[in-house]
Amino acid sequence: MPTGIVMDFDGVIVDSEPLHHAAFCEVLAPEGIPVSWEEYAADYIGFDDRDALRTFFRRAGRDLDESRMRELIRLKAEAFERKVHEGDVHPCPGAVELIRAVHEHAMPLALCSGALRRDIDPILARLELTGAFEVMVTADDVEVSKPDPESYRRAWDGLRARHPHACGEPETGVAIEDTPTGIRSAKGSGLRVLAVRTPYVNPADLSADWTVDTLEGLTPADLERLA
Repeated sequence: MPTGIVMDFDGVIVDSEPLHHAAFCEVLAPEGIPVSWEEYAADYIGFDDRDALRTFFRRAGRDLDESRMRELIRLKAEAFERKVHEGDVHPCPGAVELIRAVHEHAMPLALCSGALRRDIDPILARLELTGAFEVMVTADDVEVSKPDPESYRRAWDGLRARHPHACGEPETGVAIEDTPTGIRSAKGSGLRVLAVRTPYVNPADLSADWTVDTLEGLTPADLERLA
């Protein structure tokens, strides 16, 4: 039985990747860097904004200094916020119900995302999930993003600090992920992984401990049966 759950955000809780893609297109168009959806879905899902921008510029044969990168991250965050407010944000099937059930079940629950906190908070508020996670680790909190395990280590350490008698070693916890990058990060921290299949990732690339088509219908009792 897992002693705690750590969930990814994009692709697990909400399908916001099309909005991230649109925001990148908006800020990179003036730079003369086109970003097709096919390229974004194949190569960039799972990156945080820093690594995505570094890769966009490197592939375009362009230099990107830290000052300009910070400015582009700010512009992209503003573009993303506008698109969230202008359009529909769709939760992934079963995600909201599972989070509420886990919260009510008093199972330790954390969020671990490569997105910025300012990208996440408005969506959680819209989904009425503010305060559902005891620990939140975002791109603002780490120096390096997934697949480095730092973010998942921080999330699990945060749960252990709050539940020292419940949360044991990382291998007693379960991460819920949807990308190979996120799975490598979680496994690198010692967590076991439940992967959710999405249209954006080849299922053969999901080297997780368990794999499901959707979180719909999944309950805390189902999570407790994971061993």
